[in-house]
Amino acid sequence: MRSVTLRDIAKQCGVSVATVSAVVNGAAWVSAPTRERVERVVARRGYRPNQLARGLRTSSGYAVGVIVSDLTNPFFTQIVRGLSHVLRESGRPLLLADSDHQFEIGELNLKTLLEGHIVGLVLIGDIVREDTLRTFMRRQARIPVIAIERDYGIDGVSTLLVDSEQGAFGVTRHLIEQEYTRIGMITGPHEGPGSATFGRAERYKGYCHAMAEAGRKIDPSLVVEGNFRYEGGREAMRRLLANKNRPDAVFASNDMMAFGAMEAIRDAGLSVPNDVALAGWDDVPMTALATPALTTVAMPKRQLGVAAAELLNKQIPFAGKHVAVRQTFAAQLVVRESSVAGRTAFA
Repeated sequence: MRSVTLRDIAKQCGVSVATVSAVVNGAAWVSAPTRERVERVVARRGYRPNQLARGLRTSSGYAVGVIVSDLTNPFFTQIVRGLSHVLRESGRPLLLADSDHQFEIGELNLKTLLEGHIVGLVLIGDIVREDTLRTFMRRQARIPVIAIERDYGIDGVSTLLVDSEQGAFGVTRHLIEQEYTRIGMITGPHEGPGSATFGRAERYKGYCHAMAEAGRKIDPSLVVEGNFRYEGGREAMRRLLANKNRPDAVFASNDMMAFGAMEAIRDAGLSVPNDVALAGWDDVPMTALATPALTTVAMPKRQLGVAAAELLNKQIPFAGKHVAVRQTFAAQLVVRESSVAGRTAFA
């Protein structure tokens, strides 16, 4: 069924489109009898103004812009779901863009969203350079910005983070308690997009802390760099398996790299966990469905999205005079078959 338009309402009421628009937008110049007639027809026909289009016409804005690092990673989509549910309840549309782990695309997305007259911005991951965001904040101070898992340290930018150091300490300690002796790690990238993700360095700190507390020395050859993607995890695991003294357990900095690592282990004719135990990070839905099910650290994905939306709803009305906040969430270890020593091998 075709949506009811201003023109339809105007025709039925015998008035101009401008008059109907004035009634819908609360203009004071419309006479009471005309206003009442138009409002009755609007209510009866279920007319709903297109607020997004209105924002584009008036430059007043209405939608919230969201840029993520990688839409193929369920970690980001689950945050967006939590965010969108709250925004929908408050009547705000969401404009979503994917940076594909490239600063240039992320910054182009930022420019495009601004042309759409957004009233709030959420950045999930390391997708916009710090100097670019500082310039944005100087020019668009009225727009509240929420950064998830990226600590920019910029005035006016609210930050939602997860205690990755403690979570990584917990999963590494779990591997130690399972009596694995050569525990390796696949980290995130040290340069370029993703390198400034808050959890990248914090997870390595947690790994080092747990190893030191257990009196274990870290073998530098067992710490390799990935890129937070499936292919990066697979290639990193291949490098680890080529090591003369290969690891008997590996902690990957996210689940996508852990899945890639699992494929590399199988391709080498080895099994998980009896030859190489494996743990990831994020607890995306496929972790429980993998064979074997993947031990991981659960990020509060929906909670992060909900918190970002609720914070925006509080900050948007202040039009640049909002107070930025910093909030840290806990991560939770989820133990499954991929890391438990002595379980049946999965070839």
